[in-house]
Amino acid sequence: MDSFGFTRKKFLSLSDTGRYTHVVAWLSRIYQTMAGGRQTFKGLLAFHAQYKAICTWIDLPCALPPKTEDTRAWLVYISDAIHRHRTAAGQGVKDYDLLERVTTQDRVQLCQNRPDMDYEVALDGLRSLFNIGSIFRTCEAAGVSGLILGNCPGKESRQVQKTAMGAHQSVDEEKTQDLAGLLLEKKKKGFQIIGAETVQGSVPCHEYDWPAKAVIVMGNEEYGISPHVLSVIDDPVHIPMFGKKNSLNVANALSAILFQAVFSCMNKAL
Repeated sequence: MDSFGFTRKKFLSLSDTGRYTHVVAWLSRIYQTMAGGRQTFKGLLAFHAQYKAICTWIDLPCALPPKTEDTRAWLVYISDAIHRHRTAAGQGVKDYDLLERVTTQDRVQLCQNRPDMDYEVALDGLRSLFNIGSIFRTCEAAGVSGLILGNCPGKESRQVQKTAMGAHQSVDEEKTQDLAGLLLEKKKKGFQIIGAETVQGSVPCHEYDWPAKAVIVMGNEEYGISPHVLSVIDDPVHIPMFGKKNSLNVANALSAILFQAVFSCMNKAL
């Protein structure tokens, strides 16, 4: 087992930030050891004894450990402990730092009936690296063949890679400074261009007759689809809203619209 490496006196001589930093680093090493299947139940109990002592040193409550040898239960426990220390230190939580080695190895295909569809997604001037990474994950999960980035960062960004959690490796990326022009070329290849936008004539996504071949265009988080891109769109669609707000986070909106399209195409094939 990876020993903590600090005596009580040495540990308490550190600043508050230094204490949390060292605890998080130690817990993260334990987590990675667990994720790699290199820890015994006896070792985990010894780890928890050390962790309980550390919590006592800094007057932080220590949660009861799992009463099982199940690896997942211990991973959840250690993950929660890391987040608790990060929060106490005023740091942000970063699930992808912990979970990437576990989730990107999951290659089990839960749905065997792949929909008969050829879809791509186009992003028009998105700024948020988090949203772009999340969209890579959504596209991979929905079986989208490619992601078009119009004036957007992409796979080269470390933040995008972290949020995508490996999905960026399975989705083709196409970059362009002229998204409208590229969409016109897609039209010539038989793609229907569908924009997620609340403009005049926009159709609720659950009522739209989704084609088998299309590009779904998502606009900037603040301003939506730019006018020159909107001018080449064939059909606008929107998500019905039942609250007081009139929009969703762009990555969440794409998930709702894209899977509506997927299920529609699957139902047509039945």
